Amino acid sequence: MDVRTLFLAQTLALVTSAAMLWAARAQADERNGLRTWMLAISCQGLAYLLLANAGRLPALLSGGLGNALGSLSVAGFYIAIRQFLGLPYSRAWLAAMCLAVTLIGFIAGANYVGATIFNGFVYGLVELMNARVLWRAGRPGLGRMQRLVALFYLLMGLVLPLRAAGLLLAGAQLHYLDLPPAWQEPIYIFGFVYIIVTNLGFLQLCKMRAEAEVREQALTDGLTGLGNRRALDEAMARMLARAQRQEQPSFAVMMADLDHFKSINDRFGHREGDLALAAFAARLKSGLRAQDQAFRYGGEEFSVLLPDSDAAGVLRLAERLRTLVARPGSASEPAISASFGIALWQAGDSADSLFGRADRALYRAKQAGRDRVELG
Repeated sequence: MDVRTLFLAQTLALVTSAAMLWAARAQADERNGLRTWMLAISCQGLAYLLLANAGRLPALLSGGLGNALGSLSVAGFYIAIRQFLGLPYSRAWLAAMCLAVTLIGFIAGANYVGATIFNGFVYGLVELMNARVLWRAGRPGLGRMQRLVALFYLLMGLVLPLRAAGLLLAGAQLHYLDLPPAWQEPIYIFGFVYIIVTNLGFLQLCKMRAEAEVREQALTDGLTGLGNRRALDEAMARMLARAQRQEQPSFAVMMADLDHFKSINDRFGHREGDLALAAFAARLKSGLRAQDQAFRYGGEEFSVLLPDSDAAGVLRLAERLRTLVARPGSASEPAISASFGIALWQAGDSADSLFGRADRALYRAKQAGRDRVELG
C-alpha cells in the first residue's frame, strides 16, 4: 500500500466521520465539546482533501488554505477536549498558532515539506498538551478511556516532531507524499489508527458521561439535590454487603422528619414548604462527615447512612444535626425543627429491620414532644 492510498484512506475516514457527526448533532453537544469536535473534524477532512489534491490544485489553495483549515482543526480539537473537561483555554494563543501555520502555508506555496516541518513541531506541542490534560484531568468513571486517548495523543505528539526533524535533516524538496515510503508508510498507518482511536474515543467519552449524568439524575431528588429513594436502596444494599463481609464492623441508619410540616404548608403555602425542605436538606448535608450519605426518603422524611459508627458517636452527631437544622420562624418564614430516630446495625439485620427500628425510634421522638433524638 503506497502513501497516497493511506492518505486517501485517512481523508475518507475524516470526511465520513464529519458527515455522521453533522447528521447526528444535537443541542447537548455544545455543552460537552462534541459540537466543537464536529467542526474540528470537518475542517480536518477539508484540509486533507485539499492536501491530497496537491499538484492538481493551485499551490495557494492546496497548501495555503489546506494548512489554514488544518490549523483550525487542531485548535478545534484542543478546545473540544477542554470544553469536555470543563477547563479554560487561551483564544489568543490558539489564534496566534493558526495565524502562524496559515502564513507559513501561504509562504511555502509549493514547498510542502517546509510547511510540514513547521507544522510538525507546532502540532506536536499541541498534541502533547492534549495528552497531558486528558491524562491528568480524569473524570470519575472515564479514566481508562481518557488515558487510552491520551496515549495516542502522546504518541502523535512524539511522531510529528520526529518526522519534522527527519525531513529537516533530509533537506528534501519533494512533496511529502512522494518521499521514500520506507519511513512514511508506518507514520501514515499510525495516523490512520490515531484518527480512529481519538475520534471514537472522544465519542465514547461523551457517551459515557451522558450515561453517567442520566443515571445521576435518576438517583437524585430534584428538590433537595440529595439522593432519592432508589439511591438509598442501592447504598443500603452496598453497606449491608460490606457489613456482612465484616469489612465494616458497624454502621447506623438515621431517620429525620421535619416537625409540623403540614402546618408549614397550610400557613405559608406549598412553595414555602418546598423552600423549607431544601433549606433543611442543605443544613443536614453540611453537618455530616465526608463518608456519610443523606437521602430524601419521601415527603418531609429524610434518611442518613452513617458508616463506621457506634451508639455514642451517632448520638453526638444527631444532637449536633438537630441543633444545626433548627431555624426560628418569622412573619414570612416558618420555623424549622426536626425529630431524629437512629438504629445501629446488628448481625442478621436486613434493610427492612434497620429502617423499621429507626422509624420506631423516630415515632418515639415525635410522641415525646418532637425536636429530639431517640435511639432504637
